[in-house]
Amino acid sequence: MIAGMKRPLTSLPQDMRGTAMIEMALLLPLFLMLLLGILIYGQYFLLAHSVQQAANDGARAAITGLDAADRRAVAIRAVDRSMGGIGGYRSELRSVLVSETREAVTVDLAYRVPEGNLLRSTLVPTPAEVIRARATFELPAD
Repeated sequence: MIAGMKRPLTSLPQDMRGTAMIEMALLLPLFLMLLLGILIYGQYFLLAHSVQQAANDGARAAITGLDAADRRAVAIRAVDRSMGGIGGYRSELRSVLVSETREAVTVDLAYRVPEGNLLRSTLVPTPAEVIRARATFELPAD
C-alpha cells in the first residue's frame, strides 16, 4: 500500500461509484444534440416536401386558367390551400412566381421559415431559412 492511501491499488477498478454520473455527464449532451438534430432535420424534410407538393399543386391547378393573370391567381390559391395544413403557415412568408411558355406553366415557390420555428434554432447547424421548389406542367395543345 502506498503511503497516504486508504485502499490498496488493486481495489480501485472495483469501485464503480460515480462512474454512471461521469458517463451521463459525457454522453447526455451528445445524445441530446443527436436527438435535436433528428428533430430539426425531420421537420426540415417535412417542410421541404410540403413546399414541393404545394408547387406541384399550384402548377397543376394553373393549367386550368384562361390567361396568364388567371393562371397566376389559380396557382396562388392552390399553393395557399396546399400549404394551409402546415402549422404556422402564413402567406406573407411565401413568394410564388408563375411563368409560362407556349408549352408549359412553371410555378416557383419560395417559403421563408417563420421566426420561432425549431429550424431557426442555433443549437444545431440547420439548412437554409428559405425553402425553394419548382414545378412545371404542360399546357394542353390547342
